[in-house]
Amino acid sequence: MSLQSVAGGILETHVTWEHVEQRLQKELKTSARFGKKKSVIHIGEGNGFLSRIGLITCDWEGAKEGEKLPEKFALKMASALASKKMEETAPDMMKLDLETMKKMWDYLEIFIRDAHNAEVKAYQFIKKFADKVAVPHYFYTVPFSEENKLTGCLALEYLENTRIIHVHQTLSVAQVTAIAREIGKIQGLSILHGVEKEEWLGERDVYTGFWRNFTVDVFSQMLAPVKDMEASMAESVDAVIKLIPEYFGSNLATTIHKQYGVRPVLVNGDLWSANVLVDTETEQIRALIDWQLVHHGTGVEDLLRISFSGMSTKDRRENMDAMLEAMYESMEETLQGAPAPYSREQMRDLYELVLPHAGYFFAPVAMPLFMSVVANPDMPEEEKVEKKVVVLDKIRGICEDIVTFHKKNESKRKFVWKAPEFMPKEEKENGI
Repeated sequence: MSLQSVAGGILETHVTWEHVEQRLQKELKTSARFGKKKSVIHIGEGNGFLSRIGLITCDWEGAKEGEKLPEKFALKMASALASKKMEETAPDMMKLDLETMKKMWDYLEIFIRDAHNAEVKAYQFIKKFADKVAVPHYFYTVPFSEENKLTGCLALEYLENTRIIHVHQTLSVAQVTAIAREIGKIQGLSILHGVEKEEWLGERDVYTGFWRNFTVDVFSQMLAPVKDMEASMAESVDAVIKLIPEYFGSNLATTIHKQYGVRPVLVNGDLWSANVLVDTETEQIRALIDWQLVHHGTGVEDLLRISFSGMSTKDRRENMDAMLEAMYESMEETLQGAPAPYSREQMRDLYELVLPHAGYFFAPVAMPLFMSVVANPDMPEEEKVEKKVVVLDKIRGICEDIVTFHKKNESKRKFVWKAPEFMPKEEKENGI
């Protein structure tokens, strides 16, 4: 049995109703039980690839008078089933060779467990200031361990009337500015609550493992199909493919604060548009979710990822300065006079330095994410074309900016941006 295998639990995972009921009873200090009308709805379809998320309706029976028990909650169960589905629906031009796929699946088992346990710790840290930030509260957490290798899960507060933004949709400038302010607030609160003392965050290098799944040729293969879909993008895509050897193995996002000499803050690490909950009526930002790639770093990384994935290229470029300022201003307000981890000037420099690296972690996966959505045979062709236009606009802008900022950064101070195992031999020998 593995996290890739279909099981008899909730949403085909290894997590059972009995397991969930017992954990809730323990955490809520109740003897009430789920009734016959308990139910689950799959609410994570197409939104992530390391878990299955179910909306649980409890139908409590035997509750004592005055007990306040949740009628609904979100159950996030670590699983590779969504990734399996994406692999199966991928077009032939995006399929990798069998040897590479086997290597990826072997690693994914390890990665999912590590990512889930990090998310558990992240929620436990955020609990220190949870009432002040747009992050869901949790009822209980179940990490993986030597004894538990299949049922890692999180029971989270369910936020009614919310939706996510897919990669083929866009957020407004006002929405991303609100997210920027939330990122700034989280940075400030993490500083005030001792994020620097959380050594496990400093030890997390979520990117080196990512690169181990690929070779330069395979990574190039993930970008190449974009040219077949839109011939006008051939030049910008080829320019990015040409630079892949320089960026292959990059873990700069997790080390830049140390090399630059600034204090680390809490970074979500995976803050793309599908990990933001938006109110369906007011369009306000309700929550930032999915903390599986959490680590020490700089806040610009999260802002880059949400702007790459959630904004049109035109909106992103025209409003980035204002969004950076909104993030910094919010962080300063939250710190209430305590020292900021970096200055405004340093923030803008860090933004430029990290941009190409952040771009390489999103541009290649944007198209597979899009293809997994339009694999739906019932989706009208006209709708598929409209969605493709949005995604290609984002990829085009990211590719162009990777090249632009790569050139701009050449005249700046040099940093080590590859994990040792990916460094050229001469750099290792020279201690670079």
